[in-house]
Amino acid sequence: MIVTKQWLNEWIDVSAIDTDKISIALNAIGLEVDGLTKIRIPAHVVVGKVVSCEKHPNADKLNLCQVDVGESIQQIVCGAKNVAAGQMVAVALIGAELPGGLKIKKAKLRDVESCGMICSSTELGLPKINDGIMILDDSIGKLELGKPLCEYPLINDDVIEIGLTPNRGDCQSVYGVARDLSVYFDLEVKTLGQKEEEENQPGVGRVLHLHGSEALSGSYMYKVFDNKEIEVPLLIQLRLGFAEVENSCLLGKLVDYSTYVTGVLLRAYSQTCFGSKDDKAKITIAKDENGLDAIYGLNGQKVAITGIAQMSECKATALDDRIIVEANYTHPEIIASRSANKKLGGDKHLYRSSRGSEPQLVFGLSYFFKMLGKRSKVMPYADSQQITQDFEPKIINIHQSELTEMIGEEIPKNKIIKILKHLGFGVNFAFEQDVINVKIPQFRSDVLNVQDICEEIVRIVGIDNITSKPFMFAEQLKINQSYLNFKKRQMYRHRAVASGFFETLHFVFDDAENAKKFNLPLLNEALEVANPITSELNTLRSSLLPNILSAVSNNLKFGKKRVALFEVGSVFDSERNESKKMAFVFSGENGIPEIANHGKPTEIDFFAFASKIQSILGNFTLLPLKEVNGLCSPYEAAIVMIDGVEAGYMARVNVQVEKELDLARTYICELDFDALSYGRKIAKEYSKLPSSSRDLSLLVDAKMQYSELESFIASIAPKALVKFAVIDRYVHESLGDKVSLTLKLQFQSMEKTFEEEEIASMVEALLAKIQEKFGITIR
Repeated sequence: MIVTKQWLNEWIDVSAIDTDKISIALNAIGLEVDGLTKIRIPAHVVVGKVVSCEKHPNADKLNLCQVDVGESIQQIVCGAKNVAAGQMVAVALIGAELPGGLKIKKAKLRDVESCGMICSSTELGLPKINDGIMILDDSIGKLELGKPLCEYPLINDDVIEIGLTPNRGDCQSVYGVARDLSVYFDLEVKTLGQKEEEENQPGVGRVLHLHGSEALSGSYMYKVFDNKEIEVPLLIQLRLGFAEVENSCLLGKLVDYSTYVTGVLLRAYSQTCFGSKDDKAKITIAKDENGLDAIYGLNGQKVAITGIAQMSECKATALDDRIIVEANYTHPEIIASRSANKKLGGDKHLYRSSRGSEPQLVFGLSYFFKMLGKRSKVMPYADSQQITQDFEPKIINIHQSELTEMIGEEIPKNKIIKILKHLGFGVNFAFEQDVINVKIPQFRSDVLNVQDICEEIVRIVGIDNITSKPFMFAEQLKINQSYLNFKKRQMYRHRAVASGFFETLHFVFDDAENAKKFNLPLLNEALEVANPITSELNTLRSSLLPNILSAVSNNLKFGKKRVALFEVGSVFDSERNESKKMAFVFSGENGIPEIANHGKPTEIDFFAFASKIQSILGNFTLLPLKEVNGLCSPYEAAIVMIDGVEAGYMARVNVQVEKELDLARTYICELDFDALSYGRKIAKEYSKLPSSSRDLSLLVDAKMQYSELESFIASIAPKALVKFAVIDRYVHESLGDKVSLTLKLQFQSMEKTFEEEEIASMVEALLAKIQEKFGITIR
């Protein structure tokens, strides 16, 4: 945001305040000054008048001008195409030194003497406003021949560049900045004098009919004028140049200038978009397919999307005979949320509307017509047509004691009330209850709670004016839930690194296309990210795996033969509820080339990957995973059960995904971090007597799930069977539709060492029950 001292002076009286003090004040109230440039016209540059202008006798592209500079008439050779007799111009006399280092001397151009130079705006250190010389007018002050231009304060100005944060949409205008600055200096903001409508002006109802559908989001106001000639004063052109607002259309310059000054979003439409000049223009406002307010003209053609874009063919120009001017306001959250990721072709209005524009529509239109009437020949129609939405101000109740506690110092009640009222807040103080009722103005959509109100008070009082107090630190018990969460995460991270995995970190944002492609949960559309960092980071991630797989792919492309990565981070469900997950990805070779494998290590497989995860998590159970997402192979996928609770899944990456990302054989595992065990180690009594183990090979139906057999054995096992596990699975055509499962059974007692007969008896009893239940026999 760029303002100048003289520009601010139109709204608050800062003429007696030094610009450096203004910069300090802006920084103090949170409007950080990024740059300050002082524009000064050099000495010996004066106001002149072109008395005559003739072609140079020896050059087709040069003009021979006689210029009145007050005390004399000087002959000046000028090459500008736009120079003409009768113009008031800026003349650099002999002896002047221009900002670019050019020194003006008497010279001969094509054998003709030239005693000075007619200057363009850029030659004087001012912004570029055209391709020729700068033509002066009385917008910079009363023009007196021979008067030095350095004595015109409106163009010898101080330009201040402010770095606005996105939440301060109310300061995207000169008026908004002046309003904030007025509180700091305790100044009154000037009002815009209301021009009385002339009695002979026809009413706008003769030429315009406005229709709005129900449930519109925005407010609208329209005025109309008939155009004969539009002219833009020099001062407006220069200030638009300072503000770096470009528009080649004269009407567009006035519209942009009025929007920049007032903060009200203005658009100008050609009458022909809504009807012929002889017919009444018919404007319809209704919701479009994206739930945004849209303006419709002839034959239902969409001519604009409120706060976002205007169709180029419907933009009015200075050549149109009848022009319709619109002022509009929509809450920034509506614009930001409903336009996100929709590629609506937004123009410069979108930046303002999505951060918050000025809701005083009559203020913006009145200012525009005031600027229009300065030099243009137009006939405005009386009154306006409008559609407005009722605004219910948000009310925040604040206790004086609560403010004192947050600030650390008591601010007098009358000072708090004065600050808030100057900032445009409605304030009502209940002395008996020590409560301040604050009404939030419509232009401050960023103020939502007590903390925001406190920030408004502190930034005006000044953080440096609040007495510093020593920080009181009382040590508390460090072992709390946050500490335990940290230690748990640290433990699993260390275990993962010890097992050969490398940690990776990614943004919590992801590309919504990934979620769709891999059939992962999607955010509800209403909860999507309103202003994404980039188009590839446009949603909150629901899984850690897509980003890790991308990182694995990049590592493999750099020549890595094996890549093992893990991440612990936040994910979000469709309602934006946050949770922690831990994910692992292993791709490529299971080991390193060595003599034992003849330099050719095998690729990772499901059981090798599960073994690595087990070394990190401890014991877990795998169950069949029936419903897989787009990342998983349906043939190698399992649910991970920890202590009887479903913790996540483990699977091979779908072959199509492996091909798409140029991956070797790759396995993934994603777990709910809360489901991972962590707690105090409880010591258990153990037997000092030796254990005995037996191997039991069973012929099992190939389609039978081991988990079913495991659960049954656990339910009937004698107390002495302290541990059992599968140690081998043998498949051969001689077994038919059976497979051989070898279980290792471990027996141990707290009182005695088992005899061989006792172990055999327990094994036989166990086998008999298994055979009775499933028909399983020993091999």
